[in-house]
Amino acid sequence: MGLLSRDIKSLGDLLVQGLGEALYAERRCARMMPMLIAKASDIQLKSELNSVLVANAACIGRLEAVFRLLDRMPKAAECPAIDGLFIGAEEINGEIDDPHVLDSAIAAALLDVGTYKTARYATLIGWLRQLGRHDAAELIQPNQAGCRRFVEALHMLTERRLNPRAGGRLEPAPRLAS
Repeated sequence: MGLLSRDIKSLGDLLVQGLGEALYAERRCARMMPMLIAKASDIQLKSELNSVLVANAACIGRLEAVFRLLDRMPKAAECPAIDGLFIGAEEINGEIDDPHVLDSAIAAALLDVGTYKTARYATLIGWLRQLGRHDAAELIQPNQAGCRRFVEALHMLTERRLNPRAGGRLEPAPRLAS
């Protein structure tokens, strides 16, 4: 079932689809994070990524609990938008020789993922409230707050430490022939 599927006939259907996409994103994050932790060289970056990995299980558990509150079986729904972001993060590999540049690339990819997840949770919380399911909205509020904290911490780390260590300046552009 895709976002524009005929199966979506109500806000409730849209909510279930969105919850499935969030579950898919969290599960994919759990699979991807160990690989990125192994590639990272900066100790603070590794620490941030380990924190996300630890928190990820709780995020998945809260999403599954929301499904059960709604009398639904927890079911992940593939999401092309998040797939694209994760493919970008997963493709960060040996093509980058400088470990500092690699750390900046990992952080940039995860900033994209974290921003997407923060927005997805905000949308889901709004839909749950609109449908009168404040109990479920409160249950996944920590997921959104955690994503937001991660994005803010990673942004600060990137600006203050990772990008400066990676060189942090543009190479001069080659001069065009006149």
